Amino acid sequence: MHFSVALTWSTVFLLLFTSFAWIRDVVASPGGVIKVAAIYGPAIWMFMSFVVVRTLANRPPTINVRWWIQFFGHIPFVAVPIVASIAHGVRERQLSKARQPQVSET
Repeated sequence: MHFSVALTWSTVFLLLFTSFAWIRDVVASPGGVIKVAAIYGPAIWMFMSFVVVRTLANRPPTINVRWWIQFFGHIPFVAVPIVASIAHGVRERQLSKARQPQVSET
């Protein structure tokens, strides 16, 4: 189930990344992966905590030290890998397309 959740959040970021040029611009800037991950990681944790888990458990989350550790831990351990891998993959795909010889119709 956790793999499905991770794949879903990766897919959401891929859709955001390909849809919004300003996200691509921020990611391409110095420290951009960290900047975007600093927003995306906590956003993932808050949505999961306040919407998904709350709905499934029928109770509000307990906000304690452990909750805050997860909040900040989602930056380096969840969002950075998602943002960095998608940015790298999209960049490599674009470079690969640019390197392919153009076929002319004659």
